[in-house]
Amino acid sequence: MPSPTRIRTANFDPFEFTYILLGLKHRHTSVLLLIGLTITAAMTIVTLAEGTFGSADDVRLVEDVQRIFLLERNTSSPASFPLMRDSYSWFQAATIISGILLLHRQWQHMATCLSSLSESGAIVAPIHVKSNWISRMLLIDRLIAGVPPEKALDVFVTKLMNNLRRASIPLSLVMLFAAIVFARLLLLGQEQGVFQVLSPDQLTGISRDRWLSDAYASWWAGTNHVIGHVLYNVLAVYAMLLILHFQIVGLIAVYVIAATYFLVEPSADWLNRDGRFGWSPVSRTYRTVIWGNVLLALTLINVIIFLGVHNYTWILGLLGLYIIVVPLYIIVPWLVFRRVQTRAIEIRVLEVEAAISSRRLDPHTDFEALGPFTTELERCQRMNIQPLRFRTVPWLSFVVLVLLPVFLAAAQIFSQLRFGGS
Repeated sequence: MPSPTRIRTANFDPFEFTYILLGLKHRHTSVLLLIGLTITAAMTIVTLAEGTFGSADDVRLVEDVQRIFLLERNTSSPASFPLMRDSYSWFQAATIISGILLLHRQWQHMATCLSSLSESGAIVAPIHVKSNWISRMLLIDRLIAGVPPEKALDVFVTKLMNNLRRASIPLSLVMLFAAIVFARLLLLGQEQGVFQVLSPDQLTGISRDRWLSDAYASWWAGTNHVIGHVLYNVLAVYAMLLILHFQIVGLIAVYVIAATYFLVEPSADWLNRDGRFGWSPVSRTYRTVIWGNVLLALTLINVIIFLGVHNYTWILGLLGLYIIVVPLYIIVPWLVFRRVQTRAIEIRVLEVEAAISSRRLDPHTDFEALGPFTTELERCQRMNIQPLRFRTVPWLSFVVLVLLPVFLAAAQIFSQLRFGGS
């Protein structure tokens, strides 16, 4: 068997067709901490100017957490929510900051992933490009029609990137419009009672409605505080933009992953220079995808809990998008990469057998000469190539966490699950 044909390929680079991280491709991710400092400073300055910053006496984090999880039902809960008490908004600010850092790191990994795989030999040209109804439906066959196997992936990615560059402005405008709509729906839901979960248990009917009204009126980001409300609107739109960029770019990346199944053959860097037989670019990128979904899950959990049982409908669109994309992020990469180890070993064994045959070595007599070949075959059987492996979070924990927002929303809809005073 001849050695697999090495390939060269263009990269799927989100920086080239999006604007949210314009000019930051080659900057270190830590530079984006300035965005976090800007958000924190803006919230502090605005609330100080409008008298809604609060004081140390307003901090009720322990009591509020106890009330949310029904650990203490009799703690006092004044209808006052200056910035110092507003753990809801502080959590959202933290997710925005974490999200922009994670998005930048994810795109940096994506921007070099394919070329790194090809240079290490982790992906090689197939003898024949695969084709079936799925590749035809995804227009992969059309994009690489007439292209030799060793150039198929490069041509596919190049054409895809050209199309994405041409669509960059319309795509950005659509995402901006969707972000404004999602943000507005969230704000309308919050106007119905964003702090229902913290309302006193003994209040019902008119008394509870009055508490919710007073709580919203005191909130630094409520409509009664114009500058704070405007700032919160801006941050909400920006947060939705981050979510949409994660999801839209992620969906396109899933499309590219699906294309690799048809256009390349999995192999390995047999010198194992990265400790993952050449597959570390996929592992690094996929790890950021996992953490991105964990971050989004935590954000949705925070919103679902605070909006309460009667307000989940305001985020159904965002929740629906989440429900659609998360399975794709899990299932498609697993389907594409699940046989990488098996296929890489098969190819390597055939290479070793071809080398033995070319030297006309007899397995029954040429023991000394066969030593290096048998050692390599034994090494192949001990190999462990898992492109999607990540050590930081157990798979079960990840699955439970990403499904939790769906469970909470369904529980509120069908069984009236409640937290705190919601």
